[in-house]
This record gives sequence, C-alpha cells and structure tokens, in this order.
Amino acid sequence: MNNFYIPDVSSLILSDSRFIPIVLMNGSNLLNLEKKIYIIRHGETEYNKRKMMQGRSINIGLNDKGKKQAASFYKSYQNTGFEVVITSDLIRSQETVLNFIDDNIPHIIDKRISEISWGKSEGKPINDEILNAYELMLKEWANGNLEYSIEGGESGKSLMNRIDSFIKYLKTLNYKTILICTHGRAMRMLVTRLQNLPIVDMETFEHSNTGLYLFEQKKSNFKMLKNNNTEHLLG
Repeated sequence: MNNFYIPDVSSLILSDSRFIPIVLMNGSNLLNLEKKIYIIRHGETEYNKRKMMQGRSINIGLNDKGKKQAASFYKSYQNTGFEVVITSDLIRSQETVLNFIDDNIPHIIDKRISEISWGKSEGKPINDEILNAYELMLKEWANGNLEYSIEGGESGKSLMNRIDSFIKYLKTLNYKTILICTHGRAMRMLVTRLQNLPIVDMETFEHSNTGLYLFEQKKSNFKMLKNNNTEHLLG
C-alpha cells in the first residue's frame, strides 16, 4: 500500500522531491491530459443515522449500513481503473474506499478535503437551535460574509481557501482516473468551486452517503457528468 500523507496545506507545494515524478505534471503536459475525477461522500456513520452534527473533530468509522454502501460502490466501480485514491484524514473517508486502497492503488491523504468544523455544535443532536444557527450561517455566506461561522467553527472563507488549494493541486496530478472520498460540506464546496459557481449554489448539490459526482477535466476546465449518483446502491 502506497500512502502519501499530506499533513497540512502549506506542505503541499510538494517540497518532498519523491512526489514530483509520481504525481506532478509540468505546464505543457497539463494542457494535454484529460482526466476523469470521481468524487464521493463517505458511507453512513452512526452520527448520520442519529442525525447528529458530525464535523472535523468527530472521527468515527462507518456503521453497518455505511460498510454495505462502501461495498456496493466498490462492486460497481472496482474495474474503473483508478490510478490514485485521495481521502481526507478522517476514518470514515478512508474506510469508504478501503477496498480500493487494499487493491494497492496509491493513496493520498489530504486534510484539505476534510469536513468543515461545526464548532460547539459538533457531536450534538440536530435541534431547532442548531438548525437556526446553520440557516443563519448559510444566509451570511449567501450575502457575501464568508468570514462568518457557527460558534467555534470554521468560516466559509477558510473552507473555500483550502478547497481552492486542493483544486489547484488536483489540476497538476499526472493521473487520468482519480477517486476522491470526502465529506458533505467539503464536497458541496468542491463541486461548486470546480464549476466556478457562486458559493450560494452549494445548497443545490445533494450529498447522499457514497453519492457520486463525476467530472471530466479538459485542460483546466471541469465538466460535471454525474450528479450525486447512487445507482450502485440499487443492486
């Protein structure tokens, strides 16, 4: 198993030379390589099932349903020919694509696609107070106040900046078929920013457990081919 651990955003302008011939492309090659990028949300956890706030500080694995969802995704996509798997540093992200990692596909762990921090709301049941705070946050973001966050949590600007940094890195990867497993809010930001859409459009993108977004990259442009696809869960 080949694991490349990227501890934080600053380290990723790849100071370790071992990355360069493996994953990076020079400018001329970047313009010629077409990619397929498969982005999924992790499988279900007990926090999802119990409708509890599950952010970056909640690091738990999948429940039985989540493991079945992961197995179904693997069954449907095991022959896709993924050349690299990228996950966050959280267990639920890595467990969802563990079968691919066990197939000795190179695995990159990148904290920039970790879930947003929900601050003092993390680990609590979703109630009216939390929902009101969440709706206020979305309203502030829609009005352009990306510095706003739920109390003690991560701001929209912080999330956007790390996702933008990840996308810049993604464009340089010398792989044609990439699998990414991330989290609900991080996925919404990623899908939005890949298409250069306004931040307010995040709320139009659903994020089912193991729901798939498929993108085609040509040069520096991304085209969405599948939107929260869950056909693998039907069989």
